Amino acid sequence: MGFLTLGLDSFIACLAVGALVNRKAWLPFAALFGIADSGAYLLGTALRFEMPEFVGTIVSSTALVALGLYLIVVAISARKVANTRWMWVLPIALTLDNVSFGLLDRSTSVAASAVEQLVSSTAMALAGVVVAAVVVRAVPKLRQNKPLTAAIAGVAAIAAVPVLMAVG
Repeated sequence: MGFLTLGLDSFIACLAVGALVNRKAWLPFAALFGIADSGAYLLGTALRFEMPEFVGTIVSSTALVALGLYLIVVAISARKVANTRWMWVLPIALTLDNVSFGLLDRSTSVAASAVEQLVSSTAMALAGVVVAAVVVRAVPKLRQNKPLTAAIAGVAAIAAVPVLMAVG
């Protein structure tokens, strides 16, 4: 179960905004979460960098709230689909908690931990995107109304903040 918890933040974020990701971009979007988490871990290990956990939490929370507000405002005011390019910044914003992960877990090699981060975050992000897509398919109103889907994704991104804070 510990393996899956490494990517829990990726799952929650993708569950919130995954409905807006084009089907062709599911894997690249999910892979970016894994690459970013693994890269942040390697960077933190190489630099022997430690940072208070609350800093990563603040940056992650701010990114989710900003993305959520953006999606809501554009969907409501413009009555068109919000530009989703800002979602691609989300994996980078959620990596700060991984910078110091490896410094605390010395039970495995750096390479093994990096691969574990990569696989876990990618798999969990992909699961979040797929679950969000299934929900959109199950509710015809969401499938037909992209601005509504964007607004709901914005609300979900904001609602994900306390969940991410609770799970660390």
